[in-house]
Amino acid sequence: MYPIPLPFVLAQADLTDLKDMFSLALGVIFFFGFVYGIFLVWRGARKISDGDSEGYSSIFGGIIISAAGLIMSAFFVLAGIGDAVITPTF
Repeated sequence: MYPIPLPFVLAQADLTDLKDMFSLALGVIFFFGFVYGIFLVWRGARKISDGDSEGYSSIFGGIIISAAGLIMSAFFVLAGIGDAVITPTF
C-alpha cells in the first residue's frame, strides 16, 4: 500500500471545513485549559489557607489560564484584526 500524500488530502478540504476543525480543536483545548485554571485557583486558595505565600501566584496563573481565550480575542480586536478570531465550538 502506498500512503496518500498529505497535500492531496488537504486539497480536498474546503476552507470552511478547515475552519470548523480548528474551531472544534480550539474549543477542546480551551475546555481543558479552563478546568485546569479552576484547579489552580482552588489549589492556590488552599495554599493560602495553609499559610503558604505561593498561593497568590497560583491563583493569578489560574485566572490567566482560564481566561486565555477571552484575553487573546480582546488583543485581536484591539489590534484591528477581529476577523482572525475563531469562535471555539464543542
